[in-house]
Amino acid sequence: MMKNTLLRAAPVRRGKGAKATGALLWILGILLVLVGLFGYLAGDLQIPALQSIARDVQTARDIAQNADLPVSGQLFLFGEGNSFLFWNGAVSMGFASFVMNTAVILMLLGLTLIFNAVMLRVQTWENMKDLLCVEPALFFFLLFVYYPVIDLIRISFTDMRMLSDATFEFAGFKNYKWLFTGSGAKYFVESLKITATYTFWELVITLVGGILLALLFSRITKMFNAMRTIVFMPKYIAVSTSAVVFIWILNGRFGILNSALSVFGIQGPDWLNDANTALGGILTLTAWRVVGYAMMIYLSAMKGIPQDYYEAASIDGADSFNRFRYITLPMLAPTSLFLFVTTFIASMKVFQSVDVMTSGGPSKATNVLVYWVFNLSFEDFRVARAASVSVIFFLILLLCTVATMRWSRRSVNYDA
Repeated sequence: MMKNTLLRAAPVRRGKGAKATGALLWILGILLVLVGLFGYLAGDLQIPALQSIARDVQTARDIAQNADLPVSGQLFLFGEGNSFLFWNGAVSMGFASFVMNTAVILMLLGLTLIFNAVMLRVQTWENMKDLLCVEPALFFFLLFVYYPVIDLIRISFTDMRMLSDATFEFAGFKNYKWLFTGSGAKYFVESLKITATYTFWELVITLVGGILLALLFSRITKMFNAMRTIVFMPKYIAVSTSAVVFIWILNGRFGILNSALSVFGIQGPDWLNDANTALGGILTLTAWRVVGYAMMIYLSAMKGIPQDYYEAASIDGADSFNRFRYITLPMLAPTSLFLFVTTFIASMKVFQSVDVMTSGGPSKATNVLVYWVFNLSFEDFRVARAASVSVIFFLILLLCTVATMRWSRRSVNYDA
């Protein structure tokens, strides 16, 4: 036993091939990081020392685009006529354009190679094979999830606009001042209130409606299976398709809802064109789509509750209401937490139903945050302002989610 322990604790000797591979990865990784960093500083950050290079590359791109030809020409990194260590700094303009376009990818590839070089010195080859299988997924996750967030923060500190040239200047906290103390503060508060109102009612509909329907359809029979399928089906119908149908249903003059209300002598409003009812009209579509999904999640959780609890409670004289209050609800707490967090994040990011049904109106009564960001970017062409709103919105979602998870550790029962 001690012999096996000593063998496991002994350091693994590296062969010459592993050392050579590690050294090669170091060199290639550092080279890619430096090349990518140069392209990032010149292209994305546009630091003053490299602005002349960025302008030359952009000019070559414009000429190539107008002539429908590849980017051509030479770029002198040190200025024409200057040299460093017998090299005049001349590189292909096409290569410089490629580096500026793929700067982030080159830096991530370089960091990946450096990381592999380090791990090759401290891990066995068997462990390295497992790591290499995971790295492609990690690479794409970093490239398409974390980098856009970082770049969004960078854009929020600039004066970048849509449909303008590629140059921009760093504006410091100008966009955040506009958002909190300038003309944007009023719209931000109004949009946040509308979003919070929509989120609150979607949470109520999802949690309360889902658990009530789960109790109603808890019987396992063919008829109830068919009814559960009908209630659950709207979740998988496209939002845009559903929204078009609900525009007709909620039409003030010809809608089927107002026609049904008129049978009982009720004059229905023009749901989507009235500022007082437009958000309610969108919530009608939301309720139709989400309540069936919540019902199925709750129903599957209810079937996992041990029946011994209910039998013991019945022996003690507990009625159905008390069994639901003291057994079912506490046991469904983890499921409720899951639905709360997922619904909260999805409802705060609502966009498609608003875009199709009301376009943020009437009188901005349904101008939720994501739709406001969309308008700032693609109607006002103020990309930097949209980025600043997005950053604050991201922080709000992050803080709310963290607070919910911290609260759940103390209050949610996971015994089921």
